[in-house]
Amino acid sequence: MATTSDLEQSQLLTGALNKAPATDAQQMPLDVVRSRQRSPTTALLAAGLSGAALLLAGVALAATSSGRHGGGLRSAEEPVAASMPGLIEEAAVTPKCAVGRSNCKDSQCCEGSGLQCYEQDGNYAQCRVSCLAGVPDPQHWDSKPWSCRELGGRTAGEPACGKPGKNCSESQCCADPGLQCFAKHAFWATCKADCVAGGPDITDIDSTPWSCQKLGVRTPGAADWVKEECSSGWQNCIETKCCKLPGEQCHKQNDFFGECKPVDSLNLNSCNNTPGWSCEKLGLQTPALPVKGGTISPWAAQTCGRIDEECTESKCCLGMDVQCYEKAPGWALCMQSCVSGPHADDGNDTWSCTPLGPRSYGLPIQGPPSLFCFLVLRTVGYEVDLLTAQKAKGLGIFDCDDHMMLTADATIFIGDEQTVEFPGAPIVKSVDGTAGNTFLFVNAWKVIVRGHKWREHSFTAKLDPDAVFFPERLRWHVSAHQGEKVFVINCYRSDGDTTYGALEVFSLSAIQEWAVRAKECRTPGDYGEDKYMTQCMDQLGVARFRDEGVLGDKLCLTFTGCGAPGPAAFHPFKDLPAWEQCWHEANSTADAQVLPQVEG
Repeated sequence: MATTSDLEQSQLLTGALNKAPATDAQQMPLDVVRSRQRSPTTALLAAGLSGAALLLAGVALAATSSGRHGGGLRSAEEPVAASMPGLIEEAAVTPKCAVGRSNCKDSQCCEGSGLQCYEQDGNYAQCRVSCLAGVPDPQHWDSKPWSCRELGGRTAGEPACGKPGKNCSESQCCADPGLQCFAKHAFWATCKADCVAGGPDITDIDSTPWSCQKLGVRTPGAADWVKEECSSGWQNCIETKCCKLPGEQCHKQNDFFGECKPVDSLNLNSCNNTPGWSCEKLGLQTPALPVKGGTISPWAAQTCGRIDEECTESKCCLGMDVQCYEKAPGWALCMQSCVSGPHADDGNDTWSCTPLGPRSYGLPIQGPPSLFCFLVLRTVGYEVDLLTAQKAKGLGIFDCDDHMMLTADATIFIGDEQTVEFPGAPIVKSVDGTAGNTFLFVNAWKVIVRGHKWREHSFTAKLDPDAVFFPERLRWHVSAHQGEKVFVINCYRSDGDTTYGALEVFSLSAIQEWAVRAKECRTPGDYGEDKYMTQCMDQLGVARFRDEGVLGDKLCLTFTGCGAPGPAAFHPFKDLPAWEQCWHEANSTADAQVLPQVEG
């Protein structure tokens, strides 16, 4: 049996191996704190050689004991290290390559393909795909700038972390911020924002339930310090070199001033072609929020319930912000929310409100996030010709996930589709010299709200018939704001910033507010409807989302040509040849190749 002195010798040895200086550890994940605190002289545990430490400790105890009892391996006074110099040297000079966000400063090597150890400062380095020197990283736990000095060499191969729809069961990591690798079963896993164990995935190829086992850790999004220290709105971001809002990046006007502007999923930005701006990007983009949901699979469209429908067997629902909640075993309904306990609308019966499947984020037939688009057109004139051509080619609002055409006091056919009638109203001259059409469009909005199509989609877009519109580009602009209560400010005028009538964009919850509380808004007849909607959204507490790059409009002075890669719509083009020429010019840009090629 070991004596007290034996234990003391063991503790001295193992304690020296584990000892580390204190740092600003409270800001870091625990595993990274442990990694960052290790020094080269106490690197046995950091090198994954805890077994060697225990072996050394065991040898010390055995040697001491055997020396005292006369059967010894060697003298108790002989140093332990002297008998094992090779092991000590190897442990001290061969630290294990870093994994994840652990400190690679000592090892100067990385586990995983396609990674390079980059230095942040004298104390910390991290394995990354790339690094931008002299600026902070919004995904890192602190706001210190990175030197980006390369330590060691890059590991061979391509980065292994997965993308949505790809198998991440081996890499157990995700490339995109905010995503987690979730397992379906032993052979398949993919990167998603969320997962409900035992339920299906309505974007999956079949209805087989998912285990939702988490493989690895969730890829970090924006760190907490970003909201406190970075810039937003019209604040100058030259000094901070970072942006507060998801999906935005600092763009320089000149060496003295810059603003945070949205950058979409294809790295296009609203600054391009802005007169007087260099549009040079400064710092890193703040990670956008992960896009939730995806294109609905055919089996889900046939099987899953709609809101207020039964879902016990399917365990899935279709619509925007809808989920299958269980009352008790054998009964469940598709609902937007559920609070466990007695439900007054169900005879005060008790609900468990256990979610049985995933939350649905709209009906993205064309792609996420899902869009419902509508417009109001005259029954005669050039607008009919424009819409007839768009309908025939599946362009404009006809490329949204769902759409509606409205006409005042009558209906007409656009191709084989009949418009929806709504009560008309007089149009007067507005206070800003345009059409005072608030009453007309309030009547149209009431019909839209009663129709319920908008409830099944993440965003509602109102278009002018003479706008050249690309729904896929709009998805790039708004994807970071899915699930938020927002509307888009896309025009800056002398009488105030506004959502401009050629393209107005509102999230689901923004329209829900208007549907319930529209009477609280002042409705002057001499306002243009876009000015009315802007002031009404403000009054209802709907947040503004600034994105002047979403619309290239000649009247709003944001039009620089139909070849500009960023705008989702160009306006106005009131005759068919001009409209088609603009569409083809926009479609010919490299970023628009995802759009359908159309015969002129």
